[in-house]
Amino acid sequence: MLGEWVIITPKRAKRPFQKKERQCPFCPGQKETQGDWKVLTLENRFPALSPGVGPMPLDGDIVMEAPAYGVCKVIVTSPEHDTQIEDMSDEQVGLIMNEYTRVFKELDALKGIEYVFQFENRGKAIGVSLNHPHAQVYAMPFIPPRIQREIYQAERLWESEEECVICQIISNELKSATSRIITKTDNFLAVVPFFARLPYEVHIYPFSHVSSLLQMKEQLLELGKIIRDIARRYNKVFDENAYIMAFHTRPSKRKYPYWHFHIEFYPPWRDRTRIKYLGGVETGSFTYTNDSSPEAIAKELREAV
Repeated sequence: MLGEWVIITPKRAKRPFQKKERQCPFCPGQKETQGDWKVLTLENRFPALSPGVGPMPLDGDIVMEAPAYGVCKVIVTSPEHDTQIEDMSDEQVGLIMNEYTRVFKELDALKGIEYVFQFENRGKAIGVSLNHPHAQVYAMPFIPPRIQREIYQAERLWESEEECVICQIISNELKSATSRIITKTDNFLAVVPFFARLPYEVHIYPFSHVSSLLQMKEQLLELGKIIRDIARRYNKVFDENAYIMAFHTRPSKRKYPYWHFHIEFYPPWRDRTRIKYLGGVETGSFTYTNDSSPEAIAKELREAV
């Protein structure tokens, strides 16, 4: 009805929910984690998408159902069960970012793949089933609706004013008298955007107009370090460090000159201990209400060092 695809995955209900550390399938020495490694990419044993069904066109007038073609991978970001990114060394952070880039390049080139979505789910508060530090990658046969909406908005400004919407956001934030900036480096800006839908939503923007990780080979460690910095600040602010981190990269099969790569964090928290639940207006109408000030949240995160 909305022109969106829904992935139906009843088999994922059987995926493991860790109760004890010895049950963790990502710890070294388990069936899939033999050998000496620091970052390890695995096939998802409970995938939402499968390469075995083969690609098929999804752009018909009305398509009621189709095989769930695609690839799902897991990037285990540390062999240490309790070492999250805020406690990792520069070397480990660099290895993680290189692996994100390698996996993206591999999946981006596959036939029938329209979008490679890389993300991390972290924390019991968002329903994570395994505590071991890991990220996920979904190579999808369609462009997700959130990305489609961003494409539409970015393309409108590009065609009307020949300007990138994120480049404009960066410029406005740097000039703003009321700071929503949390931190910045030589090549990246971390900010609570003025349009934040969630109280502690944070975006990381490259200053350069780049569309994917493949154009940031010299800045990958710097990007990883600013991701680590945001995780450390969350760790100071929340009783439980829980968030979703999503890489917003360009789609796979044609050029998008107006696309500006960025990373978005979505913590579930209203404050240190209370969850921000989505109510009727958010879920029923896709209209978010944020009962916090982006400027005040940015100040809180700046001071969380």
